[in-house]
Amino acid sequence: MFATNAPKSVLFVTPQMPSFRGSGLAMRAAATLRLLSLWSRDVHLLVIPIHKAGNAPEPERAVASMVSSWQSLGNQCVDDVAQVSTYWNQALRGAVPAELRHWNQAWQERISLAIAASPAELVVVFRFFLAPYVLPQLKPSIPIWLDVDELESNARARLAKIYAPNDTRAAQSRMEAVAYEKLEKDLLPRFSRLFAASELEANLLRARSPAADVCVLPNSYPLTLPQPDREPDGNARLLFVGTFGYYPNVDAILYFAKYILPIIKERCPLPVETAVIGSGLEAAGERPELPGVNLIGPVSETTPYYAASDAAIVPLRSGAGTRIKILEAFSHQRAVVSTPLGAEGLNLTDNVQLRLAGDAELFAQHCLDLISDSNARKALAQRGHDFFLQHHGPNKLEEMIPALFGAWGNR
Repeated sequence: MFATNAPKSVLFVTPQMPSFRGSGLAMRAAATLRLLSLWSRDVHLLVIPIHKAGNAPEPERAVASMVSSWQSLGNQCVDDVAQVSTYWNQALRGAVPAELRHWNQAWQERISLAIAASPAELVVVFRFFLAPYVLPQLKPSIPIWLDVDELESNARARLAKIYAPNDTRAAQSRMEAVAYEKLEKDLLPRFSRLFAASELEANLLRARSPAADVCVLPNSYPLTLPQPDREPDGNARLLFVGTFGYYPNVDAILYFAKYILPIIKERCPLPVETAVIGSGLEAAGERPELPGVNLIGPVSETTPYYAASDAAIVPLRSGAGTRIKILEAFSHQRAVVSTPLGAEGLNLTDNVQLRLAGDAELFAQHCLDLISDSNARKALAQRGHDFFLQHHGPNKLEEMIPALFGAWGNR
């Protein structure tokens, strides 16, 4: 699917190694990279691992096959943060986002050299917090696009609301929201095209940068793995999937365990088990003993856990963008119960593709209804799967390439 009007070479810059089996961030990066590789014959991958000091791991085979070259520029001076005060505090008045706190001149010079050595006619940056590292290094003649996924200022403002009022992380998140709003106002106009995960996020971008060329690049899930309704075994089984280095996922399972699960266990005639899979609980400092919650941790394959579940739960109370975890559940043909915020941006209808609940009582009742009524559960799962195939399946985005990437040189 190489287009005649595509650039000869594209540089894709991301803070995390793209992966079709990783976190939501890594999966969206992989999906975007895949589209670029179908569009241009020569795509180069540059990883600037913001959240980890070391270099990114080797790309998985599917990712390596899509690029002509890849390079990771880990920060070798992460303990040298003195320059934060002199470089960023002046511009942001002390409210320095976590992604910029380990900036140092040596790292910036390595980034600058890598970008200068690239033959790219187009640069695509994944996630806004890389913009301060990348934008100063680019010639004005080179078009540069940005996949924001979600607006950082909005995500940080929401995150502040779920921390306890006296939690220092709440104040830090509010400060980061203000800092990112300033950076977005200053830097978003410098990109020639912006991509967002949903129309909701796109409208937020248009409000922040009215003259921007904004496109919706929906999230997707790379596989279609429908599972039959499981055989009854005398238990009720729910499933939560998430990366727990991302605090909204930690908050979601704590909220579920404290407020929702007790209602379900009190009213359900069957023993109820909630399986929780995903990495990062230990790193997040949160691995409580929760009765009825099986904290499994990271797994190599999620499919067996979907196959063994009655429904997937998404009790999120914070976050932005769209939830790949819902698309993953849909791809496995599993019924989903979510908060409205958990399903935000996907244009889903309550009781058509999933069940929505804005409070613990209704969330618990939806779970109980699906546990007890196999026909309702299977019908809901089928409609969710059909929606996934129609709007977010692995081949759906390929059809959008001309609309998303056309006229790439226009500014």
